Amino acid sequence: MRLRKNIVYNSSHMSNITIAILGGVLGMLGYGISDFVAKKAIDKIGNLKTLFYTQLIGVFFLAIYFFNDRSMPSFDLKNIITIFLFGFFNMIGYLALYKSFEVGKLSVVSPISSSYVILASLVSFFFFGETFSNLKIITLVLIICGVILTAIDIKGIRDGLDLRDLSKGVPEALLVFLIFGIYVPFWDKFLEGSGWVIWVILVRIILAFFLVIYRKVIQKKDLGFNGKGLFYLLIFVAFFEALGSFGSSWGYHSSSNTTSIVTAATSTYPLITATLAFVFLKERLARYQYAGIALIILGLAISPFI
Repeated sequence: MRLRKNIVYNSSHMSNITIAILGGVLGMLGYGISDFVAKKAIDKIGNLKTLFYTQLIGVFFLAIYFFNDRSMPSFDLKNIITIFLFGFFNMIGYLALYKSFEVGKLSVVSPISSSYVILASLVSFFFFGETFSNLKIITLVLIICGVILTAIDIKGIRDGLDLRDLSKGVPEALLVFLIFGIYVPFWDKFLEGSGWVIWVILVRIILAFFLVIYRKVIQKKDLGFNGKGLFYLLIFVAFFEALGSFGSSWGYHSSSNTTSIVTAATSTYPLITATLAFVFLKERLARYQYAGIALIILGLAISPFI
């Protein structure tokens, strides 16, 4: 889940616009590169092990935030149960995301999975009173059209449309769309209180705990792997994800009235992932799929302004 919450940073010597642009660009690069590097790790050790180690390594990077905000949350029974539920659904969402990276093309599944903001907007509208303008609806239609163009293998359609006509990894990416689209609005509300850094760290630890149970109890396999190079690769994934989180968070809360700029820049991270996949993985798509990706990224980039 892409974190965008409060950190404290001394940025008085920089203008609000500069901070917003720099923070958004760091978010875009961090998330975009982390997804690409995660694909390399997944190809070597699988989605479950990649998720387990990157989440735990990410705890150390996120702990740096604690030096800026040392407030503590309330550990009442309701919050403890809630954080365990968040950890479980975060695990399901990330496993689906990494599985889509494993079996599909990054250029296709990254934009589709990132479009969970469509569903998140609808959830926020129904549960948290978010306003919905006509332009917002048009933007959502653009993204939906982009998802359809990107997801469907038009050449594979024969007698009607069925699940087999979806590009590989798309069903998993759509599951990410569903889980994170519902998850994120409630998670953001949960983090509005004090001690948010502790919750962010705990949700990763709980996620790893559920993965251990699944791996050892259900699959009856260990979580070990061989190779120092792989460990460095996992550190890279965790580092760039933390960089994305840091950049966007800094942009949001070290500047005023520039949230839309930060969100717009950060939301274009699938463009980085798709570009890296095009250059280094030699992924090639049909023209209509590139058009779909363009619609998704355009919709994600302009939606914060309306």
